[in-house]
Amino acid sequence: MNMNLVQISQNCAKALLIVLNLLCILVALCTFGVAVVDFKILQQYGEEQTGGCFTGDVIIIVASVLLAAVAIMGCVGAAREHVKMLYSYVFCVLLMVILELMIAIFVSVQRYGLQFRVTDWIREDFYKNVTVYDSEQHLKLWDKLQTSYECCGLNGPEDYVALGRHIPLACCPRAYSARTDNARKLMYKSCVETETYYKDGCEEEVLYLLQSDAEYMLGVAVISFWFESISIVLAMWVTKHLRNSVQVYKNTVRY
Repeated sequence: MNMNLVQISQNCAKALLIVLNLLCILVALCTFGVAVVDFKILQQYGEEQTGGCFTGDVIIIVASVLLAAVAIMGCVGAAREHVKMLYSYVFCVLLMVILELMIAIFVSVQRYGLQFRVTDWIREDFYKNVTVYDSEQHLKLWDKLQTSYECCGLNGPEDYVALGRHIPLACCPRAYSARTDNARKLMYKSCVETETYYKDGCEEEVLYLLQSDAEYMLGVAVISFWFESISIVLAMWVTKHLRNSVQVYKNTVRY
């Protein structure tokens, strides 16, 4: 009866260990995707503003791949009841915990600085006097920002009114996506008259996205830490009972 209870508890620990590692693989894949998307988003701000955040995304991508590889090793080790593989898994998880802690600190510092740099850049770029040569590039940049973040102006469409400018076409989503010039003009006129253009400012939307990405990555670090801590305990417990089982088997065969 005692042996059955031990065997049942060991099987439950193995199953839970496999489930936790599968969750780690899922988290790693999601984080990989978020880091890739974030890397592409940061490119529009330029390397001068983003600083080391590009490096942070690359490190996160590499760490996600390593986390998935370690989790796969844990699943295989638990399923096959391979003692040496489980010991290697525990060692690798301990290294991953230290690495994730360092990455979390690095990303937090970089993101905090990025928010200030992007704020200064977006304000300066919106109000700067551009030459005729640079005006087309400037308009394309703000059209891209306003359509991507569904925003209008720096703090809202009233910024254009205060500067004596027309609300740009990019602030009216239906007009901007119209295929013909005539439809674009009619939809733009209706958009301005009915005030159906974007109401939020781009500065707020950009900072919100940057803050959301930072919070997600820190949240992943915390979740991964708890998953990995529990996985270490389960792996050591399973390994201990596997070694005991092997020792009992050897003693039985000997006698």
